[in-house]
Amino acid sequence: MLLPTLLCFWAFAASAWVSGGVFERLPHLEDELAYLYQARIFARGMWTIPTPDPRLAYWQPFLIDDPETGQRFSKYTAGWSGALALGEAAGQAWLVNALFAALNVSLVYRLGASVFRRDVGRIAALLLAFSPMALLLNGTLMGHTAALTYALAFALCYWRLAHGGSTRAALLAGAMLGLLLVTRPLTFVIVALPFVAWSGARLLCAWRSGALGRTLRPLLLLTVVTLLLGSIIPLYNGQATGKPLENLYTRIWAYDRVGFGACCGRNGHTLEKGFRHARFDLSLLAADLWGWQLEPITPDLVQHLRTEADYWRATGFSFVPLLLGAAGVTVWAARRKLLAGAWWAGATAWCVAPVAWLEPALTRDAAFAWAWIGVGAAWLLLPVVGRALRNGTHDTQQTTALLLLAWCGLIVVVQMAYWIGSQRYSTRYWYEAIGAAAILSALPLAWLMARLPRWRVGVYALLACVCLLSLWHYSTPRLNALYQFNNVSRTWLARIADQPKPLLLIVNGASNGVSWRAYGTFLGVTSPFLDSAIVVARDTGGQRERILARFPNRHVLDAYAEGEQLTFEK
Repeated sequence: MLLPTLLCFWAFAASAWVSGGVFERLPHLEDELAYLYQARIFARGMWTIPTPDPRLAYWQPFLIDDPETGQRFSKYTAGWSGALALGEAAGQAWLVNALFAALNVSLVYRLGASVFRRDVGRIAALLLAFSPMALLLNGTLMGHTAALTYALAFALCYWRLAHGGSTRAALLAGAMLGLLLVTRPLTFVIVALPFVAWSGARLLCAWRSGALGRTLRPLLLLTVVTLLLGSIIPLYNGQATGKPLENLYTRIWAYDRVGFGACCGRNGHTLEKGFRHARFDLSLLAADLWGWQLEPITPDLVQHLRTEADYWRATGFSFVPLLLGAAGVTVWAARRKLLAGAWWAGATAWCVAPVAWLEPALTRDAAFAWAWIGVGAAWLLLPVVGRALRNGTHDTQQTTALLLLAWCGLIVVVQMAYWIGSQRYSTRYWYEAIGAAAILSALPLAWLMARLPRWRVGVYALLACVCLLSLWHYSTPRLNALYQFNNVSRTWLARIADQPKPLLLIVNGASNGVSWRAYGTFLGVTSPFLDSAIVVARDTGGQRERILARFPNRHVLDAYAEGEQLTFEK
């Protein structure tokens, strides 16, 4: 247990380092601003706050002002903001993700060691602890690190449930899955799918053997707990808008929804775009996953990380152990190389056909796109269901190995139904599969250790050196590329450090010519209740007197914004 424990401490310390040294413990994305804003509301024991007046003077990205309820709130589901509120109440919001980061290393070790052997758990924990993708997201105020914790904890509890676990395992599994639902709903669907397929196969086998009731009861309990926690979503929506089932994302952008066709995406979403985004993101993930890239991070690559979201021009090798592990799992579980090869051929054809063989008009048809995504998901689940049906409640180790493979594949396939990719904070839409990827990547190395026990220490030493090298060669410059990203920096706060407090900063500028990035640093330190030491307000024209009337006892400092630039008036 020494290595996993040390890696947990490292994950916590690394999260503190990135959050403080790179992101300066400030929100840098619109998403982070909205999460933190809502967390501060929750920390005061409230669901929403009344929309401040004048409304546009205190506008922030991804916040909704409901005209019927007169309330302001975040567009996001309440799960992550609720967890972040605990850190905000303690005055250290960054601490939440740091704790989740340590938990993730512990959970991936425990899952790998429980399903396979301790060496698998140790190697997976080492890979996760030094992953540039994990280091980055653990240092932000995004909810992906928490979602990974819930997903891994659910998988571990379900594994124990499948091995005759107690009612407590079912309760914990349901709680973790419910928390994942209220944190990242689409990711919940992706994570739940392979377990639902496995559960269906288990129930069918139990029905055949006359043990249906014993198998069904804990699964029903798991489902009930999940749905009870998931009811937080309609409860939050109802408090905010009076419409429990509304998709709040569409309040900001009407096209911000999962699917294909003119309804989804700025110019409509198609299967063609889904494959293009996946190709772009996979190119970056090949480097970001474990940091295995030979080329250095050049100024051109830094510029790409800050401004672009297309093909990553350097070559990453992080997929090598993952593909070896995935191939080994399919051969091991099928016990027939021909059968495993046929499955891989079908998966390859599914990936290649839309970009090489099918007519472009077909890949732009919404119904065909949904059908293609459905076929891809079913193909990934087929080995899980087939193995579970063939062996009943036995050989859960091989079924779980196939499930981990399906987990990795599904998060790519299903996310293709969303209209945009993600590269700015790494390929974060896929992050919740990194635990499964770490375990699969650990399998070939653990297999080598088992076959050549004299090389065991050498393999660990070599892997540790590779991780340290990637930390120096790739991760550190890759993370530093986001320093002062979006013009957010504590240097802005330092420039007004000598101003009397409490301070009202009034940002002046043309109503349609100013980006939130010009004064984003000050948005991050402004309380939703407008009672913080620094409050920023935007005068879009004719609102100055109303702003000043709200803060009669504050020192006033004027600034002028144009685009993403801010200057203070002397």
